[in-house]
Amino acid sequence: MPKQQVQQVRTVAETILEQLALWGVERIYGVVGDAILGLMDALAKQDRIRFIAVRHESMAAMMASAEAKLTGRLGVCVATMGPGMVNLLNGLADAHLDQAPVLAITGQAPLNKVGADDKQVIDQQVMIQPLARFSTLLASPDATVDLLAKALHIAQTEGAVTHLSIPKDLFTQKQSEQARPPVHMLYAKHHFQEEDLVPAIETLKFAQRPMIVAGVGARKAIDSIKTLAEVWGAGLVLSLGAKGSVDESFPLLAGGIGEGGNPDVSQLMNDADIILLVGDTWWPEGFVPKEARIVQVDTAPRNIGHKMTVEIGIVGDAGAVIPVFVDALRAHMCNQSWLRRVREVKEKWDKTIEEEGNRSGTPIPPQRVIRAIERTVRPDSILTVDTGDHTVWFSRIFRSKGQRLLFSGDWRTMGFALPAAIAAKLCCPERQVLALVGDGGLAMSLMELSTAVRYLLPITLVVMNNGTLQMEKSKMIVQGYMQEGVNLNNPDFVALAQACGWNAMKVGRDTELEGALEQALMSERPTLLDVHVQDTIPPLTAKKPLQG
Repeated sequence: MPKQQVQQVRTVAETILEQLALWGVERIYGVVGDAILGLMDALAKQDRIRFIAVRHESMAAMMASAEAKLTGRLGVCVATMGPGMVNLLNGLADAHLDQAPVLAITGQAPLNKVGADDKQVIDQQVMIQPLARFSTLLASPDATVDLLAKALHIAQTEGAVTHLSIPKDLFTQKQSEQARPPVHMLYAKHHFQEEDLVPAIETLKFAQRPMIVAGVGARKAIDSIKTLAEVWGAGLVLSLGAKGSVDESFPLLAGGIGEGGNPDVSQLMNDADIILLVGDTWWPEGFVPKEARIVQVDTAPRNIGHKMTVEIGIVGDAGAVIPVFVDALRAHMCNQSWLRRVREVKEKWDKTIEEEGNRSGTPIPPQRVIRAIERTVRPDSILTVDTGDHTVWFSRIFRSKGQRLLFSGDWRTMGFALPAAIAAKLCCPERQVLALVGDGGLAMSLMELSTAVRYLLPITLVVMNNGTLQMEKSKMIVQGYMQEGVNLNNPDFVALAQACGWNAMKVGRDTELEGALEQALMSERPTLLDVHVQDTIPPLTAKKPLQG
């Protein structure tokens, strides 16, 4: 008789970790708390998953989000019940809006106290509902495998946030279900034929003044998109998320749109008769036409027409769709006058940002800082960019040679760059990682300086320090508001960083920038550069909405 398989009994916490490991999870970011001590005990007794102890739960969620954006794999964060869970929400909102697969596991009151009027008890499912595609309370140890598998599957396949609340007394209870690995699914990839896309192709053939806008979802199809721009005679525009995927020397790359973009690109977009959006939802009001004929390609149905009126939406992988467009349009007669205009716009913009990036002065012009970063980072480096006016300057000035960018796209939270850099260095220890932050954003994430030291992560942190929340100050000035609350009383960032174990130095002259950056990037310790910059207003801050 065949031997019966003996089921191995594990605790709920052990089962969770076994299942996460089977799904390829290598790290969990979090803050220890009373309601997850059973999970922490199980983490300490195994070596397949590393726990990254951070100083604030919001930073843990941002790290999980950044890892998911960078790798495409699941990011995981944990927190205790009540305040710990609520602190996760800012980082989870970043993952939610940027469609990054993240699982949050939070403790909860003992099962007999759930819903009771007790300390730290809150309905965590209601609290997280706007952000999580799936959230549930584990009410029985025997449901652990099923509920965790569902949360993992939804997060990974839908690019979503999912969440499990686990009562603190359940982590150490036994259950006999075996951890379930992911299903190895074979996707029947849709190989589009020309006849499948006739309406879109006929629309594209009509174009005499075409434009292409490529976003983060277009990165894997970028070579085909460049070829399409050439055969279709289109200007190419990249959102910030796609920056780095096309060498800036490409002759049809006209620039970006928005406050950090090329103002002449906005006029090209306004004059275009057909606009093709590929893997992009960036449609900044005031910099794009109010009415346009748009064809949109995206893998996610929810992104089609999300922020603009779309004439034809195609749900599919750009890598399968764009080559069909290329083949169908090879005989297309390009409008040479439109191509000349696109090239003229690019040439004018190249001269503008070349001049801006070489400006000198004391304090240092912010454009000059971006140019110094451009000159010193490797092509395969990872750059994490916080939210603020430095984001605008980076988008405007930085000429990428293949670097990978991480930023808070739609949520735009301040304080993202430092935790994202920590996650990036943990994921890719062999690559240079540089974080660009403003003084306001750094103040929101200062506590994680010690985290970088704890895990021996040689990241470079460039602080653009002008003593103000510059983006808000600039808008107050150009919109005629009285300034209130925007000036900052900053600490000595160099002394603070050194107290946490960092190398740190002030940079007060533009002639010092490249040398300081090279030294920081070669260091085996985390290094902070406190760069004192001008409070310059970005040129397009006062941009008026396009008419027509």
